[in-house]
Amino acid sequence: MSRNWFELILRFLHFSDNEKAPNNDRIYKVRDLINKLIENFQKILEPEEYLAVDETMVPFRGRLIFRQYIPGKAHKYGVKLLCGTDGYTYNVQVYAGKSQIDGKGLGCRVVLDLSQRYLNSGRTIITDNFYTSVPLAYELLKNNIHLVGTLRSNRVKLPEVTKAKLKPNEIVGRENIDGIVIAKWRARGTSQC
Repeated sequence: MSRNWFELILRFLHFSDNEKAPNNDRIYKVRDLINKLIENFQKILEPEEYLAVDETMVPFRGRLIFRQYIPGKAHKYGVKLLCGTDGYTYNVQVYAGKSQIDGKGLGCRVVLDLSQRYLNSGRTIITDNFYTSVPLAYELLKNNIHLVGTLRSNRVKLPEVTKAKLKPNEIVGRENIDGIVIAKWRARGTSQC
C-alpha cells in the first residue's frame, strides 16, 4: 500500500458517529474500539490470582487535550493508559483528564473500575503508591479482594502505626479487627509503609 493511499484511508477512518458525540467523553471517537479490545482481551485469558493495576504511556507528540507529560517514563509525552494486568492486560482505561465521581479519588476509582469484573473472586490486587490507600483497602475487602501496596505518608486516614519513629532495620506492624495489616519499616535511613 502506498503512503498516499494509507494517508487517504487514515483521513476518513472513523469508529463512531460524530452526530451522537457526548459532551463529556473526550475519547468518544475511539470508545467503541477500546471496548471491543477489552472484550477480546477478557475472552482470551482469565487472569490468575494476583492482579496488578498500573499505568503505561503510549508515545504521542501531537496535539491532544489529554496528552500527558510524565518525566519518569521512558516516553515522556503521550497518552496515559491505566491498565489492569497480570502479565497480560485484561482491562484498560484511557486517562483523559481529572474527574472525581462519587467522592472517590482517581486512584480508588481506577482500581475499582479495572477490577469490577473480578469482585468477590478472592483475588489479590497489587498497586503502587499512587493507587494504594486505606479506604481502597476497606472497599476491596468488602468485595472479597485483598490489596497489597506501598502507602504514601501524606495519605488521609492513615493509622497511627505509620507515624512511628523507627531506628534503622526496625519494623513495626498492626492488624485491625477488619483484617487490614499495615507495616512500616526502616532500612538504612529511609522509612517505608
